[in-house]
Amino acid sequence: MSDTYGTYDPADRPGRKATAPEAVSTLTAEDGTVLPSFDQRHSENFRGLLYIGSLTERFSWLGHDFVIRTLAVDELLAVSLVLKEYQGTGGGEQLAYATAMVSMSVVSVDGEELPAPIGEDQKLAEWAHRRFAYVKNNWYQYTISHVFQKYLELEDKAQQVVDAMGKAFASTD
Repeated sequence: MSDTYGTYDPADRPGRKATAPEAVSTLTAEDGTVLPSFDQRHSENFRGLLYIGSLTERFSWLGHDFVIRTLAVDELLAVSLVLKEYQGTGGGEQLAYATAMVSMSVVSVDGEELPAPIGEDQKLAEWAHRRFAYVKNNWYQYTISHVFQKYLELEDKAQQVVDAMGKAFASTD
């Protein structure tokens, strides 16, 4: 397992052109834990708001290399659209939620991206449904559960970094 964290460009989502991440620096939590920091672009006025909360992580599991990332609001909302058909199904709704979160957060597996609609005008909802269907139809629950757990850990790490940044940039008044 690797604890290699990086950043991702929030503009690098369906239908948007990718850019290379900037160098990563670190922050330290109150307990001394070294936390990954966000892309240095976070400190720029206004534009920096795009990058707060964006982290990626690479890890290996069962001989496969996974890269996951935190999700932006539009992607989280797309998850809710995918879940509509499973609402009120009890355990099915929970499994569908984990599957949808995994399908949206996975950047690549063994260097390959998950399927996405073809074309410049792809809509996020179509993209989300396509990725969800692929993960649902091709991955077993054990893989989904493991990747979802790693996603939750990454989200927790992002929250810790945001908290640390808030303290570092807190007003001294």
